[in-house]
Amino acid sequence: MEATCSPEVQRKVVAASTECRSYEVASRLLAELADLDLGAKACERITQRIGRKRLDQRTARCESYQSLPLPQQQQAPADAPGNSWEARVAGVLVDGGRAQLRDERWGQPHPPGETVRWWREPKVACLATFSGRSHAGDPLPEVPACLLDPLWVIPRVKDIKRARLGTSEDAPVPCAAKAREEKPPRWSPEPLVRSVVATFQPYEQLGALAQVEAYHRGFAEALRKVFLGDGHLANWSIHEQYFACYTPVTDLMHALSYVYQAALESTADMLSCWQRCGRWIRWVWQGQVRQVIDELTSLVATADEPRSRETLQQSLTYLTNNADRMRYHDYRQAGLPITTTLIESTIKQLNRRMKGTEKFWGPGAEPQLQLCADRLSETLPLATFWQTRPNNQTGFRKSRTNK
Repeated sequence: MEATCSPEVQRKVVAASTECRSYEVASRLLAELADLDLGAKACERITQRIGRKRLDQRTARCESYQSLPLPQQQQAPADAPGNSWEARVAGVLVDGGRAQLRDERWGQPHPPGETVRWWREPKVACLATFSGRSHAGDPLPEVPACLLDPLWVIPRVKDIKRARLGTSEDAPVPCAAKAREEKPPRWSPEPLVRSVVATFQPYEQLGALAQVEAYHRGFAEALRKVFLGDGHLANWSIHEQYFACYTPVTDLMHALSYVYQAALESTADMLSCWQRCGRWIRWVWQGQVRQVIDELTSLVATADEPRSRETLQQSLTYLTNNADRMRYHDYRQAGLPITTTLIESTIKQLNRRMKGTEKFWGPGAEPQLQLCADRLSETLPLATFWQTRPNNQTGFRKSRTNK
């Protein structure tokens, strides 16, 4: 049955195999919901074949872009979406996920005492339009109440940094349900349309893929462009090489996680910690991160314990390296987003399919990752693929099967 599957059946198999956590689960659901009797291996072969075709199209798309003259690369193509950029922002957000990949050491004996890790990082970029207008001044100069509420902030910065909370008496872990009940109003521009590119290749390849996607989205015509990331140096190398004309912004929540880490390490109790942290959060929010750096510099110099000094120095280094990308008052005035929440949620969706302690990917990782990115893209690349697929069929596979 696999060799004669119709395009409609293939489309269902790819959708199920990409949305479900495994090909086995996809096989069961297809049998129950679509009356398709396909085993897990058949689902895997069909999905991988389509994924490789999408990778071929991706490669051809990149080669076509690279063949264009440089002035044409810096213009929007004729078929780009017709956006009214006056009230929109073009954004590129970069981050990484987690997945286990087999390499050449798989199945080979290892020296005694060596810890072998198979976790690798799929690199992901979101290219999104945001609704946002520029303002005459900072539209929100006062810190939102949620950022001064430990019940809201601590669970989020813990999730980012896995920071030490101390004893349960001094720093009880807030209830996640309570934090959700007090959901604050949105103070960052609303994302509109998202497209996703992802690869296990080096960051340079991710930058090239994002650059091509930005070209086809017509981002060259945008009046305001922003590049968002955490403090990872590879993110900012992508910015410098491929998106140098975009305003670089370090994610606010990553910055606050280092602020909280330093406040926790430099105080004796949770009350003092949050008083110091609240003052630093106000400075960061208002674009006065240099004041935090000055205080941290003094704390590092007077720290007695080596471990404490190392932790404080880590926060100081992060804030110093990213200070020029933390002018949040200017970004709000320009109507730019200042958080990477969009790509953080995208990473979680990708990890749902790709990540697992029981999952070890081989050569099929890249095709499956491509299909996951396609499914998450609101520009609907898979819909275009299925619509044009009949025109691209040569009949070679069918005639070869009939021989």
